[in-house]
Amino acid sequence: MRLILFAFLIFSFHPGIVFARESKNLENDDKSIVVKPEDFEGKNISEKISNALGFLKECDGGTILFKDNPVYLISEAIALPSNTTMIVDGCKIKLGDQIFDNVIRSRNLDIDEQNPNSYVKQLLPAKDIRIVGKNGAIIEGAENFYEGVNPKTGIKEKWLGDYWGWRNFTILFSFVDGFEISGLKVQKTHSWGIVLTNGCKNGHVSNLELHTTVKNGDGISIIQGGSDILIENITGETSDDSIILAAFDESRWSNNKYVFPLLPVRYSDYSYGGDIHDITCRNIETSGIHHVMILLPSQPKIYNIYCSNISDGPKGGKRKVMRIYGNGQYGQGFKPGNMYNIYMNDILSYKADIALEFLAPVHNSHFNKITQLKPGGKDVQTDPENVNVRITNTVKK
Repeated sequence: MRLILFAFLIFSFHPGIVFARESKNLENDDKSIVVKPEDFEGKNISEKISNALGFLKECDGGTILFKDNPVYLISEAIALPSNTTMIVDGCKIKLGDQIFDNVIRSRNLDIDEQNPNSYVKQLLPAKDIRIVGKNGAIIEGAENFYEGVNPKTGIKEKWLGDYWGWRNFTILFSFVDGFEISGLKVQKTHSWGIVLTNGCKNGHVSNLELHTTVKNGDGISIIQGGSDILIENITGETSDDSIILAAFDESRWSNNKYVFPLLPVRYSDYSYGGDIHDITCRNIETSGIHHVMILLPSQPKIYNIYCSNISDGPKGGKRKVMRIYGNGQYGQGFKPGNMYNIYMNDILSYKADIALEFLAPVHNSHFNKITQLKPGGKDVQTDPENVNVRITNTVKK
């Protein structure tokens, strides 16, 4: 009897048997549906996209596939609801002429129709949103940028750059838990390229080619709260900083040149906090102007940052490869100790003046293999108030 029982137990817990039972139980676990914009009615492509996404929202998620046309010329932002994957396969998503809007954003912004460019009425939580590019997928701004009257000056001008607020960003995710942005060429932006703000977390941004060459053409920005995000394999050219980790407070936007708010909500109105932490950046090589990567703390903190293989590349043009701000340059309330546990390996400058520059103190951190190839350039400009910071294996050639 014992032998029979023993044989039964072995049979029951054999890996193949267990897997077969689990597979049967999960046979229809993935209930997601795949749609294309062309499957739906609408007077234009943007209305068809909106109807397709509305259908996916009814299904509690699914995939929208852009593949059947070489160019999808949209007249409003593509607003992705939770549990949605957007696949761009071998085609271009392009904003139409004279349109002032994001190209893509998360659908959790309750926009005030009376003040559509100001703070939103509320920011709802969102989750599991993916944008996946394949076979040379492109996300592109308008050929002819929006021109309108500046409400502060009364002068008609092109609405380009960050002074025109959050609706000028190409891709905007806010308060999203679980996301992916990958496999895209992002170009002809109106301001910043990809912005993750207001507590985005658990995300992966990878394999992007950036061409953000307009005024304030920053590349990838994490602003006012963000955690557990991996950024990797980023190339291209940016006319401002390529990677930004910005723990700003509200005072940053008191500049009277800002026409509309840079972010959809005030971080102080929500509970996610403004700290930026547990961020990994690796394999970043961009040319252009300003810096490859910057850290911008204020009253909120920046900590648990892990970086490797960061460079301006042979084309160069950047002033610094890695620059660490603080002490009021971008928001008030910074205190020594607000930046800590920063670990960086292999910071390489081809043509930047300084490979690694500190403008504020960092605590309990280690920076290794800092290489300066520019004749007369500096490898490290340190801060005398750094605490327990090791800088090892610096090389000047």
